Amino acid sequence: MAESPKTSSKAALRHSTLYWPDGTLTLKAEDGTLYNVNRQLLALKSDCFSGMLTLPIPGHPPSNLELPAHFSAAECQVFLEFVFNVLPWMEDTPALGRLCALLKTCDFFGAESGTRYAIHHLEDHPELGPVLRYELAEKYHIDRWAVRAFFELMSESILELSEADEKCLGWVAYRSLVRTHATVAQYRLGLALFPPDAVHCHFCYDNNYCGNSWAKNWVGISGGLGTLLRDEMSGSELREALDGMEVPGMTGECRLLTITSIQDGPTGKSLLRKEEDIIEEAVQALIKDW
Repeated sequence: MAESPKTSSKAALRHSTLYWPDGTLTLKAEDGTLYNVNRQLLALKSDCFSGMLTLPIPGHPPSNLELPAHFSAAECQVFLEFVFNVLPWMEDTPALGRLCALLKTCDFFGAESGTRYAIHHLEDHPELGPVLRYELAEKYHIDRWAVRAFFELMSESILELSEADEKCLGWVAYRSLVRTHATVAQYRLGLALFPPDAVHCHFCYDNNYCGNSWAKNWVGISGGLGTLLRDEMSGSELREALDGMEVPGMTGECRLLTITSIQDGPTGKSLLRKEEDIIEEAVQALIKDW
């Protein structure tokens, strides 16, 4: 951001609401739009402007500044509207584009209150999809958003992503997503085809018969195999579905012990959580390399 040469600004270039006659600092956007604002309040809200406007400059502090060219006039307007509490920010759920612009500008200008505001309203914004959430997470180092976005993307078919989605994710994240999809699919197929061991109660009349009934039902169309492959359930969804799984030929006590073992594991680690562990490991590796 550099001081602009003094110019005789035409009224046509002045912003309609952000050019105040009593302003003490004139800002110029990349398209020539001029803003005249209060330097003290701007310095108070922004670490970047605070440092720049309080540095000792021979003669007098700058009264004209050019805003960085990589910010559009619309983005500059969003930033200044927030800093000076202009009416559009009174809406209940700000538009997605405005929040993204605010996050971008406030991160650059060191306006912490604006960054917190944008993140808060983007957290559960109904229009923020997983691809853009991941892009923002990587750009602004918001780890929890990356985890959430990656899990959401893993619940969808990789074929549903457009070329624009792939570009937003970036080659590294997209490659990780494809590899993780393949790893999870391989794990789920192995889990479906090879039944978890049956757990028997002390009163089981025939461990072999009971265990065979469990295995036969698991690989049947109504068992774990059918549930995983036919209904395309995730491990977390199957954990809940197991409670209602009927196993003819298996005692009720053995069935309950077996299902509990799968859901919770002997050491409190569910067999069906491995899928989530695979996804978590993949996204944490991405975050580590940011």
